[in-house]
Amino acid sequence: MPKLKIADVVVEMPLKYPQTAHWYSSYLVSDEEAADIKIETSQKEMDYLVKNGIDITEPIAENMVLCNKFNSQLIRFFGSYIHSSALKYEDKVYLFSADSGVGKSTHTKKWCRLFPDKARVINDDKPSFRMIDGKCIVYGSPFSGGTNIQINEKGELGAIVFIERSEENKLERLDTRQAIVLLIRQTHKRVSEKARDRLLSMMSEILLNYPVYKLYCADNDEAVETAFKIIN
Repeated sequence: MPKLKIADVVVEMPLKYPQTAHWYSSYLVSDEEAADIKIETSQKEMDYLVKNGIDITEPIAENMVLCNKFNSQLIRFFGSYIHSSALKYEDKVYLFSADSGVGKSTHTKKWCRLFPDKARVINDDKPSFRMIDGKCIVYGSPFSGGTNIQINEKGELGAIVFIERSEENKLERLDTRQAIVLLIRQTHKRVSEKARDRLLSMMSEILLNYPVYKLYCADNDEAVETAFKIIN
């Protein structure tokens, strides 16, 4: 099986479909590297998703299965994912999170258009993160949903921004109690009790060290101007 380095963890996993292998190609490493994680999949798991999902192709189903299994193991390495569009602006990564369909990807695309030399999306669905030496490091990963917008890059977290649709643009900083409720909704849920405790510990550490905001967001460029306050 091929070996890949995702979130600085070497993982051995099957890549059955050529399209999946193409999505994962920038994460491939030498067979000589020792694997930290070994993942197995079954055709039954993928067939279930294709049969019961909406517009789920076989490669997308394989990607979904690998995503769930990888992130379940990543907790052992003090990491997981946050459902978000991960925008790297200069050397920091800003996570714009919301339920599907709210417009987080639309918002980060505006950043890339307005700041083409400084901003890029390194993952548009499930960027990985790890707590390393007291810092939250965010990684592009191949687990980027159907869009496959992802770059194999990393950077320290700058802030987390939860987006809510609105007719006017407004940014407010959330306290820890407000933020933890929103954050738990957007991370890995199917975990053991021990893993859940570690995940909650990581979330608490993030909230103690990094700002979290709510962006009331209209569909215009002024929303980016409002959100840009987090950079400063």
